[in-house]
Amino acid sequence: MNATKFWEMIELAWKADQEAFNLRERALATQSEMLFRTLARIISGSIIANITKQLMFLEQSELTKFIHVLEDKLFHIDREDIHEYTGGSDEGFLFSRCFIVGMGEVYYNRIDNNPSMATMYATVGALSTVGYEVYEYRFGEHFERNSIHCIESGSNSRCW
Repeated sequence: MNATKFWEMIELAWKADQEAFNLRERALATQSEMLFRTLARIISGSIIANITKQLMFLEQSELTKFIHVLEDKLFHIDREDIHEYTGGSDEGFLFSRCFIVGMGEVYYNRIDNNPSMATMYATVGALSTVGYEVYEYRFGEHFERNSIHCIESGSNSRCW
């Protein structure tokens, strides 16, 4: 598992729900805050469910790598300049970053390069724990969270 495979898994989760996929495409084209907030609810439901289904088939080492890539992606965008446009408390900002990742590579890169394009208060909490939960379910052991990077808001001290 590398970043390319990680983003492919996120994209497959979207393609499994064609209506959500089309709505996401419309939101990306129009930058509609209303659509982005609707998509946050969709990610929390069907997209997380689709990601979970994929994770259930991964071998232990691949699931570990998925978690590490997710931690890396969340850590990378743990930045004051992005927080300025997403709002929220520490936990709220973690969930905003989960929304950014859950939207897929195109949106993630857009926000990484231009934080002012982020959506205020669009949050998805479930993405922050999905890998850990599947790992515990599949392998019957606790996964050491934050093993590559701490995903809690403000952990990326270089960017605050």
